[in-house]
Amino acid sequence: MNQAGGSSSSSCFRWSFDVFLSFRGEDTRSNFTSHLNMTLRQRGINVFIDKKLSRGEEICASLLEAIEGSKISIVVISESYASSSWCLNELVKIIMCNKLRGQVVLPIFYKVDPSEVGKQSGRFGEEFAKLEVRFFNKMQAWKEALITVSHMSGWPVLQRDDEANLIQNIVQEVWKKLDRATMQLDVAKYPVGIDIQVSNLLPHVMSNGITMFGLYGVGGMGKTTIAKALYNKIADEFEGCCFLSNIREASNQYGGLVQFQKELLCEILMDDSIKVSNLPRGITIIRNRLYSKKILLILDDVDTREQLQALAGGHDWFGHGSKVIATTRNKQLLVTHGFDKMQNVGGLDYDEALELFSWHCFRNSHPLNVYLELSKRAVDYCKGLPLALEVLGSFLHSIGDPSNFKRILDEYEKHYLDKDIQDSLRISYDGLEDEGITKLMNLSLLTIGRFNRVEMHNIIQQMGRTIHLSETSKSHKRKRLLIKDDAMDVLNGNKEARAVKVIKLNFPKPTKLDIDSRAFDKVKNLVVLEVGNATSSESSTLEYLPSSLRWMNWPQFPFSSLPTTYTMENLIELKLPYSSIKHFGQGYMSCERLKEINLSDSNLLVEIPDLSTAINLKYLNLVGCENLVKVHESIGSLSKLVALHFSSSVKGFEQFPSCLKLKSLKFLSMKNCRIDEWCPQFSEEMKSIEYLSIGYSTVTYQLSPTIGYLTSLKHLSLYYCKELTTLPSTIYRLTNLTSLTVLDSNLSTFPFLNHPSLPSSLFYLTKLRIVGCKITNLDFLETIVYVAPSLKELDLSENNFCRLPSCIINFKSLKYLYTMDCELLEEISKVPEGVICMSAAGSISLARFPNNLADFMSCDDSVEYCKGGELKQLVLMNCHIPDWYRYKSMSDSLTFFLPADYLSWKWKPLFAPCVKFEVTNDDWFQKLECKVFINDIQVWSSEEVYANQKERSGMFGKVSPGEYMWLIVLDPHTRFQSYSDDIMDRRSLKIIDLNQLSSEINSSQSILGKITVSFEVTPWYKDVVIKMCGVHVIMGE
Repeated sequence: MNQAGGSSSSSCFRWSFDVFLSFRGEDTRSNFTSHLNMTLRQRGINVFIDKKLSRGEEICASLLEAIEGSKISIVVISESYASSSWCLNELVKIIMCNKLRGQVVLPIFYKVDPSEVGKQSGRFGEEFAKLEVRFFNKMQAWKEALITVSHMSGWPVLQRDDEANLIQNIVQEVWKKLDRATMQLDVAKYPVGIDIQVSNLLPHVMSNGITMFGLYGVGGMGKTTIAKALYNKIADEFEGCCFLSNIREASNQYGGLVQFQKELLCEILMDDSIKVSNLPRGITIIRNRLYSKKILLILDDVDTREQLQALAGGHDWFGHGSKVIATTRNKQLLVTHGFDKMQNVGGLDYDEALELFSWHCFRNSHPLNVYLELSKRAVDYCKGLPLALEVLGSFLHSIGDPSNFKRILDEYEKHYLDKDIQDSLRISYDGLEDEGITKLMNLSLLTIGRFNRVEMHNIIQQMGRTIHLSETSKSHKRKRLLIKDDAMDVLNGNKEARAVKVIKLNFPKPTKLDIDSRAFDKVKNLVVLEVGNATSSESSTLEYLPSSLRWMNWPQFPFSSLPTTYTMENLIELKLPYSSIKHFGQGYMSCERLKEINLSDSNLLVEIPDLSTAINLKYLNLVGCENLVKVHESIGSLSKLVALHFSSSVKGFEQFPSCLKLKSLKFLSMKNCRIDEWCPQFSEEMKSIEYLSIGYSTVTYQLSPTIGYLTSLKHLSLYYCKELTTLPSTIYRLTNLTSLTVLDSNLSTFPFLNHPSLPSSLFYLTKLRIVGCKITNLDFLETIVYVAPSLKELDLSENNFCRLPSCIINFKSLKYLYTMDCELLEEISKVPEGVICMSAAGSISLARFPNNLADFMSCDDSVEYCKGGELKQLVLMNCHIPDWYRYKSMSDSLTFFLPADYLSWKWKPLFAPCVKFEVTNDDWFQKLECKVFINDIQVWSSEEVYANQKERSGMFGKVSPGEYMWLIVLDPHTRFQSYSDDIMDRRSLKIIDLNQLSSEINSSQSILGKITVSFEVTPWYKDVVIKMCGVHVIMGE
């Protein structure tokens, strides 16, 4: 339905009413108009309706003001409407307001034909003609008004129409036409990142199977803000809406929940007379009055089950399609109440956090250059917490000097926590019981992250420290020492500090500490030791560590070994990356509880001893240990080891497990492994491994056939293995493999099976990359096409083959095909059907090109990428823009206009921009960009960023000298949006869906007329010359 046009001045006019109802009283007052009026009011729409039963001939001034002050006029034109001079005078005024003020006019032709209204014919015309004698001088104005309204899009109401359903449709349209700003909630002063979060949540919230949706997370994370934005986005989809805010705090007041029940009923039913005396009575009324209504209910900041039971006790309380969205700090509350889906609200990403901080601090989207580094420190401190960014940014707004800015920021980082932030976070803290990680998670005070690691926001940590410091004033009586001076007071003092269980010293800059060799003798009950960015001044030995120690994290550990007297019997995690350690000492003899060892980049480490007692070890990281030469045989038999990472790059290994029997291992990476005639041997027990990476290693000419035992392997990566020339045929037994990469190795052949005995054995393989090798024959692809029917990406770049085999077209699932920098490649006969991206950039010998480019540009609506609007691209060498391209230019841009013949058809245009350019030398340049303009407004762009000849990049490989052709396909589902240099315009970008343009063209033919496509090279590089560009347009019904 199209809205009648009007001027833009309506945006600055103050309206008195949402809707003015014009009607002939004797025809519709007691039926259709009465029902329409009631339904509009139930939706909260402010309606003006003249309730006088008798009218004179002239409209009173108050009625004229009501028409002028209404955003929308609904004109109910019935058979005798034209017999009333009053109604016709109203109509003239309404049409005038439409033209002068942009008032929306929605006509309803109640049991009368619109054509009879426009022509004043039939029974309608007979009634109108009766007025001519008395009102001759007004007849022409009335006629013009009737003609105008008859051409407006409206609703015809026939004799047998379902009027109740039609009224619902009319009210829904009115709701959409209204300026929603007056009905929407105030989201945030600077809603950075909110639109993206709402877009991500909408598919889940609006899913048919979802009635109750929960947002949970720590205080200050933006749950309420997101809930408000969701409300504004979807409110017009419901019969009634209600946002109940701050339920946790208001419920603590006497009768608070009863008031919320009353507010809910009044908001939805638009009836202030409803009485709610107590909670049970309120529950009964809500269930009885709202069970058939499709409503949207937001419950903001709930924290008890009683609140949910009083306001939204069950899925059956409200009508079909209703949505209940709750925000809370307590995830378990949502689970217990039976919410259908829950989403943890995380912090902003770094760029969003910097922007939000900048808006509050500088009233701009980006900090001034002089404050840039300080602003980055502030953002790092806040870690994406919106409340902290807002509070800290607003506090620093008045600080005009960078030195004061830095001083205040230093205070925040050391020990100051803003009261507003602490009060918000402490609500979750106060709900804690004495112990229990599950409780901490439910209250959003910590999360379990990747690899089951416990994670906590640094500001929540700071809150805990602030509370802890307030409990005890003397450092040696505290359980946790978190400040340098307190810790050093204990370590260098004479008093024992048996109460101390935690010492955490993390310094912003490298700091030398004078630690006595027996300093830890004073903290005999120490459980956690964490030291960051600190070294010891002179001491080379550490004589004592308490046996109570469970977690030790000390990067750059300055001592050559752990104390000889130290036993690891209670140790769970040992993290000493970048340490000076050479050997373990004797503690490893009893380390049954040990679960993680991280000695990465410990360059002095020579040997890993017998760890057969470490029966619970799960993670062992020895990456970057350049002098490691001995790894004990026991490492190969640790039954609970999940991840093993190691490398050596100086002498190679003198000792290494002969066979790996790690039945729990999931991740294995080996780098710089140098052992003569060595390749890893695997046992049948290793059925859990999912990731295997071997790089920069000396192996024999092929991997051991025992790799076939790794039946759970999903990712296999082999890179820079210069001795590797082939792979064993047992590779086809890896039935769960999803990606296989061989990079920059001497691989010259790939196993080929003449009669594959394992059909679809690599069914889950979606990515095969054999890059920078010496492959000359691609016959093995006949095997791959048979055993890997799900393959989506095939990368054969930088190899020595001359042509792609004909079987390439049999890869039915293939989406990405790369043959970049294959300098001997001469021919590509066809682009496989379904391929989205294909690049032969750098293949300088290419002479024969795909003969099915037209098929490549087509887009079938059933194809998955079309529905997602993914970009189709093709890059070839030495290739001209096809002769059949509709528009061409010898410059870097062209302009064309769509034929007017197509404007009346529901066509789906497909654009295929193409550019031919030449790289003249080996220098590198930054980017090539394609831009699309509609009526001189940029609506789309895409760029490719390049590197030099030593590095692959994007669709263009290493950018060798030569002629390139880049073709892009913008299918009918491509989303266009207008771009603006004004940072404030970003929130009102106009989105244009090409698949829906036909209706827009009908109402405004300037939407799509002049189209310009341009290609630009970064201006300061002169070694790239655009020689020609073109656009092909395909239109079809």
